Amino acid sequence: MECDICHRGYDAHRLPFLCPVDARNRVYEGRMRNAQLLLQNEALQKQINDLLAETPAKPNRDTVDKTLALQRTEEDRTDQILAAADRLREEVKAARAQIQAKRTAVARRRADLAAVSQGLAERREKQRKDVDKATQVIKHRWSDRAEDMARTRSFLCAEAARLYGLRRVRKGNSSRYEYYLGKLPVVDLATMNTLSPEVISTSLGHISHTLMLASHYLAVRLPAEITLPHRDYPRPTIFSIINSYQHGEVAFPLTSGTTLPAAEHHANDSRTVSRPRPLFIDKPLPQLAKEDPSTYSYFLEGVVLLAYDISWLCCSQGAFSGDKGSFDDICNMGRNLYNLLINQQPLVPTDFPTNLINQDPHAPSQSSNPPPASIGHYSHGTMYNYLGGAQGTELIKSFKLPSPVKLVDKLKKKLVGDGPAPDWEVLEDDEWKIEEAPGNVVEDSKNAPAAKRPDAAGSPRTASNGWMKLKNR
Repeated sequence: MECDICHRGYDAHRLPFLCPVDARNRVYEGRMRNAQLLLQNEALQKQINDLLAETPAKPNRDTVDKTLALQRTEEDRTDQILAAADRLREEVKAARAQIQAKRTAVARRRADLAAVSQGLAERREKQRKDVDKATQVIKHRWSDRAEDMARTRSFLCAEAARLYGLRRVRKGNSSRYEYYLGKLPVVDLATMNTLSPEVISTSLGHISHTLMLASHYLAVRLPAEITLPHRDYPRPTIFSIINSYQHGEVAFPLTSGTTLPAAEHHANDSRTVSRPRPLFIDKPLPQLAKEDPSTYSYFLEGVVLLAYDISWLCCSQGAFSGDKGSFDDICNMGRNLYNLLINQQPLVPTDFPTNLINQDPHAPSQSSNPPPASIGHYSHGTMYNYLGGAQGTELIKSFKLPSPVKLVDKLKKKLVGDGPAPDWEVLEDDEWKIEEAPGNVVEDSKNAPAAKRPDAAGSPRTASNGWMKLKNR
């Protein structure tokens, strides 16, 4: 585009307006927009005039009701919104107050914790020392009470033994003693063949009563259970170690000459209860061995179990009982009972360290050995020095007493060896013929008499009578 007058091309950057044509071209766009706005304004003015010129129609009742209902609905909704907004404002205000209170409490607790944390280690150490001191005081009092109880038990046992008449008498000028209980000598197991059954039964009854009274005072459960005489149970008995304290009501064991009614016999057969070992006999011991070997064996087992109980109780209470593996020392019931109840001298074993003599059994120890026993200290009735605990179990393991079965075998051999010389019996002709008949020899040729062996020197015996040495039972 160029100017009509100067015919010069238009450049908006380098050439300014130099003529009216250029000025007209500049304002042309503004004039066009102004004209459009005027046209729009005129159209709007016409619409307004048309609307104002129209007469408004009168609304009907339904329209009014709907409008009012809509208005009330909107007002109710507006009120609900405003109430919810107010409630939210109150909740926010309360939450802010609660948060502020928690912040204040946390700040106060932090301040208290900081104040308490100062010197906490010192207070803890002081409290620990106080607890340790109180514990030591309680342990010391407990130990003192245990010592008092041990002395009381020892005193009760000694007084009961003295009241029962337990004493010892020296044999002449020798160093050996005889022991008496209830004005009767305490039975010696090795010499029972020479004693009457009344003396043996009475002595064993006294020993059983005294031993049970001592175990009651000492609160110790014996390994072999003793049953004292009571209603329908006139004599004392003793159970084996395996069957002790594991049975119900037990009937009194009958002797070989006593019979039961059929109903009672059937009732006894229906119960699987171990038979207690008798501590009494009605016949002399050699006669009982011949006539009733079963009762004889039960009786020997009973007296050995009684001696074993006494020796075990001596070991648990630290009383001197001689060599624990010696048959003579274990079966010396009079000496062991006297040392336990009267001559109460505590025995300190050589395998125990000397620093454990007065040591608290509940204190930690570097040694696994239990402290040595003394009269009245170890029992099953108190937790202090409890025989069923770890130290009590170790103490019982240290006894190393021989088995009662071995002791019974030794006692049988000793009684057989100390018994009277075997008799000689005259055999008639018929008895010799039965012994020599072929097919009737029941004994082994190694154990048969020399006269009956086929390889014996000379011919078989054909005399009318002869002598044969009987074997000891």
